[in-house]
Amino acid sequence: MMQAAVITVQDVAHELETWAPPTLAESYDNVGLLVGNPMAPITGILVNLDMTEAVIDEAIQTGCNMVVAHHPIWFGSRKRLIEEDYVSRTIIKAIRHGVNLYAIHTNLDNVRHGVNEKMALQLGLQDLLILKPSAKEATIGAGMIGELPEALTSSQFLARVKDAYHCGGIRYADTIEKRDIKRVAVCGGAGSFLIADALRAGADAFVTADITYHKFFDNESKILLLDIGHYESEQFTSQLIAGFLSNIFSTFAVHLSGVYTNPVRYFS
Repeated sequence: MMQAAVITVQDVAHELETWAPPTLAESYDNVGLLVGNPMAPITGILVNLDMTEAVIDEAIQTGCNMVVAHHPIWFGSRKRLIEEDYVSRTIIKAIRHGVNLYAIHTNLDNVRHGVNEKMALQLGLQDLLILKPSAKEATIGAGMIGELPEALTSSQFLARVKDAYHCGGIRYADTIEKRDIKRVAVCGGAGSFLIADALRAGADAFVTADITYHKFFDNESKILLLDIGHYESEQFTSQLIAGFLSNIFSTFAVHLSGVYTNPVRYFS
């Protein structure tokens, strides 16, 4: 456990970036300290999947001057901050109240003990491997693949997934030949770019999110392809980050946010 008289935002950032180096983030991403002062002493950290106004309010109420989230509050350049949208309002509120904002996004997707491992373990997968490893390092890359303890029918597997990720619904593309599900690939968030990799790896099913209509054809009717929802696929990332920080820092509180940020609802 790290013991220090004063822990700063920079100290927290250093530990997070040792775990998931920013150099592993995708080119479109926006990771690291987005708002705040690197030298500010930490009073507490609030962890959520997202950065929203409600999350900043919770940080203020709990005495946390740092929010660590998986998703950054913005990606591209912004020419003005005038409270015209939730992004501007969130940033301005954080600045006004001295709340530092840190994002650990696709860099945490691309490390071995990151988002996809957490997702795979939630489903009970074993013998885990990176689905699409980096050419330079087998423990870095996109997605994950593993084995269920026992084979399941398609309907049993769908029920297991729905229960494991608390899904309001599952969109899926079926296979031509009915077969048991044993080898499963997963990718948190938008993972349709890995469908071909899941097929090559011999997966019986691939669980991910944000699959568009035409991408569902890419399963070639050979693999059970599931879209469980973006939030649902990454919801346990907050627990992962909070657990990591709690094991390192003991001089301040690390809080798991109670704000439910998923904007998607299901009507049935």
